[in-house]
Amino acid sequence: MHRIQASRHTYFFCLLMIFAAALFLRAYRISEIPDIVHIDEAGLARNAWCLANYGVDRYFNEMPVYPENFGGGQSPLYSYLVVLLVKTIGKGSLSLTLLRLPGLFSSMLVVLFGTGLVSSVYENRKVTLTGALLLTFCPYFIMHGRYALDCNLMLGCSTAALYLLARYVRTGRLSYLIAYSVAFGIVMYSYALSYFVVPIFLCLITLYLLWCRRITFRRALLSALCVCITALPILLFVCTLLFGLPPIHFLGFTLSPTAASRLSDISLSNFRNNVIDIIKCTLTHDGRPLDAVDGFYTMYAVSIPFILIGFAASCYQWLRDFKSRTCRHGFLFFSFYIAGLIAIGLSHGYLYRANYLFISYLYFLICGIISACRFVRSLRTYFMAGLSLVYLFCAVMFIRYYFTSYSPAETIPQFVPANEAVEYAGSRPDIRDIYLDYAGVSEFYTAFFPESPYTVAETTHEDGYGRMHFSITTDTVLLPGNAYIVLKNNQAILTYLNDSGYDWHIEEYPCHYLFY
Repeated sequence: MHRIQASRHTYFFCLLMIFAAALFLRAYRISEIPDIVHIDEAGLARNAWCLANYGVDRYFNEMPVYPENFGGGQSPLYSYLVVLLVKTIGKGSLSLTLLRLPGLFSSMLVVLFGTGLVSSVYENRKVTLTGALLLTFCPYFIMHGRYALDCNLMLGCSTAALYLLARYVRTGRLSYLIAYSVAFGIVMYSYALSYFVVPIFLCLITLYLLWCRRITFRRALLSALCVCITALPILLFVCTLLFGLPPIHFLGFTLSPTAASRLSDISLSNFRNNVIDIIKCTLTHDGRPLDAVDGFYTMYAVSIPFILIGFAASCYQWLRDFKSRTCRHGFLFFSFYIAGLIAIGLSHGYLYRANYLFISYLYFLICGIISACRFVRSLRTYFMAGLSLVYLFCAVMFIRYYFTSYSPAETIPQFVPANEAVEYAGSRPDIRDIYLDYAGVSEFYTAFFPESPYTVAETTHEDGYGRMHFSITTDTVLLPGNAYIVLKNNQAILTYLNDSGYDWHIEEYPCHYLFY
């Protein structure tokens, strides 16, 4: 008995240390790494600040369920979590750290509930620790939670919902049925693609549970009702999109078709290619450095063959289980993955748009490793030791690179806010107007130097508002007394300034020059 207790204490201590490492890797220098601000982060920041202080987004939509962003929209869960942080911790102000906190929280949900999922599926401490380590140290699980992209919350919400569903499958308790149904309703606030993923997945899993006699028809209806009640504002919002309804006021929020243009993205014409492309980029990278980088990929290159083996093993196991009407947890991940592929196939996909697939990849990876161990049964100890060393080497190299050399600013400097240059130019009484090399995107300024949306609207002019101008071209009239903040890689404008004949003072910043 004493040995069992000691073993249990060691197991929980190891989990605690892994979770602490996960939190450190997601929180350390979160406002500095990545060293850029994604354009959607800037838009989300501006909307959240306006909503927290004025009750409207930057386009004057009053408490919208789906805030407007660059002609489309942003999912409400992330936006209103930031609003809550601005009102409480920020006391009306917003920093990059506060903006990225919901992403960090979601990433930790993936680690905690993902570990719980592995434990529920396998009931094996060694496998559970393996899952926790993979969730903690694989690149995508670290990177996706370190910047404020609203859709990234879907992975954390989906992982929590799948955990509750797994608990229902295991116990059959009504409380878990209600909990997982409500959780999937909340998932629908995290990202627009969930409007396809959640219904498709719940239909698949409910039909299978009925086939396996693990749920009654009455409970299936109760589950659907709980999902619909929880996601009612989202369902009403979708109705405004589909049927062109006028704005609906509901519980203090406004539901209006703020992202109706996004419906044009949905099509079956390129379904096959979309699915193939998303599988490729989720297993490797898509060239965008915020989610994965070449050389490390999303879950390290060594994981790819095991994920493929695990997927094949899951297909085979499901076919056997279907014939025998046996319900195993593997079908949860298999069907969620299929639902995700169907949803992403309807629209052109980027890696970040498929974030919810990675909890299924975790299951396939572990399943593949276990299948490989069974194949090399007599050499299993040596195989696992060698594989562990490979993952350790990959993790050490990735962490070293990410926290010392990783710099998206080198490839996309246009996403680097020129805050220091703006502050310096604004502090000089001899500078009249300030021109920013932001190609008309004012959000890179207003996210960090916020002003009332009403003041902005009153002073708006052709290329900015007030003394601020957000575009510089070779047609811009250069005048002494104005300041021009230009990206270092914008050779055309730099040449234009240098050839203007004016004797400029030049200040240098990491990605910009200030001419005045």
